[in-house]
Amino acid sequence: MTSFTMDQAENVAKSLNKAMKGFGTDESRLIKEIVSHNNAQRQMIKQKYLTMFGKTLEDDLKSEIKGHFLNGVLSLLEPLAEYEAKIIHKAIKGIGTDEKVLTETLCPKESHEIEILKSAYKRLFDKNLEEDVANDLSGDLGKIYRSIVSGGREDSRKQVDNDKAKKEAQELYDAGEGKFGTDESSFIRILCSRSFPQLNAIFEEYKKISGNDVEKAVKNEMSGDLERACLAIIKSARNKPAYFAELLKNTMDGIGTRDEDLIRILVSRSEVDLSQIKKEYSKQNGKSLYDAVKSEISGDYEKLFLALIEIEI
Repeated sequence: MTSFTMDQAENVAKSLNKAMKGFGTDESRLIKEIVSHNNAQRQMIKQKYLTMFGKTLEDDLKSEIKGHFLNGVLSLLEPLAEYEAKIIHKAIKGIGTDEKVLTETLCPKESHEIEILKSAYKRLFDKNLEEDVANDLSGDLGKIYRSIVSGGREDSRKQVDNDKAKKEAQELYDAGEGKFGTDESSFIRILCSRSFPQLNAIFEEYKKISGNDVEKAVKNEMSGDLERACLAIIKSARNKPAYFAELLKNTMDGIGTRDEDLIRILVSRSEVDLSQIKKEYSKQNGKSLYDAVKSEISGDYEKLFLALIEIEI
């Protein structure tokens, strides 16, 4: 990508200000300027906007647009690590813990991504993410989250150890299908500490031992939020874009749309693996993500996210 200069950021800031000046708002211009620049460029644009107009871009937007459209735009303007740190903080500290959001945000992450998230959390809230998770979440599910945020998952670049995979596949079998009751601690330790490539080797060996897929074993042996968290790790290890494609489908299933979830997933994956998610979505559902979103939401909110899905930044 060609470098983006402060002069270019100034031109975009002027364009955004013009879109909000006078009677009415030029929503199409807002969408074009925000979606056609990546997150790092948006930070430069925000900085220039404040310097030039003495107000934050976010404050001006709040006085001009509203609803899911506003939420989507503000989410795209956040640095990604800070956006996710705020999501995690709200999920832990809000009224009741939102385990679904914690699972979908934490379980797919590699250890280096967890470190970035922890730094952003500390910067924003002057709190330690590990301590907040430990204080607010208990039981086996709490153990999964604590293990993940400790950042102890092995690096994916580490060589796969096939002998170890056989041994730990047997451990998983002995902890679940191979006994009466389930020893969740073995599942948690292995699923939360091994690299994703190593987990895939373990899952292959598990199938040889059991005859069953490890996903099926988890579904049979566990339930509720613990089952969802273990499945999130298994699916992320196997094919992360396919996991997020499935989550996106879930946001649009049934009557209505789970808009907050839709926005969260599209924004957080937009510069990570959205192009692969789009391919997986089409494979899974026989229709494009673009068409699915188009049939679910409307107005400027629809235009914003269709533009995000369409563009490859």
